[in-house]
Amino acid sequence: MELQKFEKLEVSGEHQKGEDEEKLGTVKESELLEKTGKDNDSEYRTLDRSTENIYETTLVPSTAKTGEVQRGIRIYRTMSIILFVLTVILAAAVIALCARINIRSTCFKEEIQEKVCDVQLCNELYPAVSSEKKDAGCHRCGQGWLQFENWCFFLSSARESWSRSREQCRKWGADLAVIDNQRVQAFLTGKGNLVYWIGLSRSTGGEWTWINQTMLADSYWAPGANGQNCGCLMGKQLPSRSWNSAPCTHYTAYICQKVV
Repeated sequence: MELQKFEKLEVSGEHQKGEDEEKLGTVKESELLEKTGKDNDSEYRTLDRSTENIYETTLVPSTAKTGEVQRGIRIYRTMSIILFVLTVILAAAVIALCARINIRSTCFKEEIQEKVCDVQLCNELYPAVSSEKKDAGCHRCGQGWLQFENWCFFLSSARESWSRSREQCRKWGADLAVIDNQRVQAFLTGKGNLVYWIGLSRSTGGEWTWINQTMLADSYWAPGANGQNCGCLMGKQLPSRSWNSAPCTHYTAYICQKVV
């Protein structure tokens, strides 16, 4: 009997121990599930917040970039308008300048044509004056001098002796004229209207000599005009016979000559 009771007690104890272990396992499983649930919920919240942060981080730069793009568009439009206005102003200025140049060019051409006509009319009305201006060589020889080829000539109106005339020419860096070709002879005879000393002389009964010590070759004496000792040229005569001679002390006009 006692043995049976002991066995029952032992079986009952084991059964009670099994139930306790089963309850403990159930409790632990519940705690584990609860803990796991909490951990999952915490992780979900963490993930959910992370997702929200990601969206926030993504949306904020997008909005900033949109603002920058809009500002860039406004600046571009403003600059485009300014450039367009400047282009219009520049085009208007260029057109106005071209029109002004065209007008001035037309006026200048008309003015030139008028001046050409005036010069032609002057040449027709005053041929002698025009020829003299042309021969003057734009006053390269000096005021009152006439240029012919490479020479400058001065036909004086003052009257001096032959020697005094030469002195006066030398004061101007010149000397009495030497006529060594027909061109110079024709030019001086046509320009002068007086009787002028030239650089031709001789000793009594000697040979005619120019002031540059060359002997007379070609001569243009009037008939019977070489009886005196100093030579002179008569203006407005035939070039082939416009020379005459006179006493060297005689007072008359003179012609000076120098290199251009």
